[in-house]
Amino acid sequence: MELVDRYLQAVRGYLLRRRRDDIIKELGDNILSQMEDRAEELGRPLTEAEQGEILKQHGHPVVAAARYQRLPLQYLVGPTLFPLYWFALQAAMVAVAVFHFTLWLVLIATGRTPVEALVAAWGSFWLWIVIVVGWLAIAFGLIEYFGKGKIPLTDEFDPRQLPALKKAAPPRANSIAELVLGALFIVGWLIFLHAPAPAFARELPFHLAPVWWRFEIPIVATVALGMATAYVHLFRPQLPLLRTVLRLVSDAVGVITLYLFLGTSEFVVINPDAIGRMSEHVNFGRHVLTVTQVVNYGVALGPAIAIIFYLGDGIVEAVRLIRRKPSAAASSQELNGIR
Repeated sequence: MELVDRYLQAVRGYLLRRRRDDIIKELGDNILSQMEDRAEELGRPLTEAEQGEILKQHGHPVVAAARYQRLPLQYLVGPTLFPLYWFALQAAMVAVAVFHFTLWLVLIATGRTPVEALVAAWGSFWLWIVIVVGWLAIAFGLIEYFGKGKIPLTDEFDPRQLPALKKAAPPRANSIAELVLGALFIVGWLIFLHAPAPAFARELPFHLAPVWWRFEIPIVATVALGMATAYVHLFRPQLPLLRTVLRLVSDAVGVITLYLFLGTSEFVVINPDAIGRMSEHVNFGRHVLTVTQVVNYGVALGPAIAIIFYLGDGIVEAVRLIRRKPSAAASSQELNGIR
């Protein structure tokens, strides 16, 4: 049959030389057997179209040849290692994202505009993503090949050596702590801004810039929203959606407030009699900063870390809200008798 011969010829071109003849003979016998059985069912020879339908069942010549290759490694990361690879990939990408977000804030703090800082951090971000993905793929591919698909250091697992059970903390302990610490922060914040400066503070060569009083209310509002979230969690547990929404609003207000706070870039004002001392230069590698700049960058570090915290918490709460919607819809359908 010419059509079969043409198909076998095409498959032959994709096979390794040492086993080519045996594979073609095996595949050809299988195809001819199928065609003979089909012709016997119909009581007549097969047409070319009917022969083509049987050949289609064996797939494209590339696919048919791949079934017979029997290579030592059929995939880069196998099913046993893949969950570990996927976890490592996600963790590495989050670490790269957090690092470059921090880099963006640092570039802004060193005098670049937000857009210039974003352009610089964005290019580096994608370069590192490619590097991380590539190296993880290579590393797990080597583990797959040399480890025969097994996760290293797991062969000697003994369940009796597992750590003892930990006592679970009370589920509302975090909310209680947030209420208490939030109240202490608000009181401390108001005392910090409005009480007379202590003696040691008056000895410092600088004092607080006006920006602290300008952002007094937004910062108090951010903490108060967090306390409201904790209150709902403690005393209104039947309203989980309200808690999530309040948390998202708190995170958004926190990010915006602290971003604008950092954008002022001046957190301390130098006393007139200390301008000379505070203008002295400090070398950080190739960068030369004044003492005043070092103090301002040190003060900015706390708000920058807080922004990262608010962003991370906001992402977690947003995912929680998205996941809640399908389950809420399903519960509503069950209550209405819809299955």
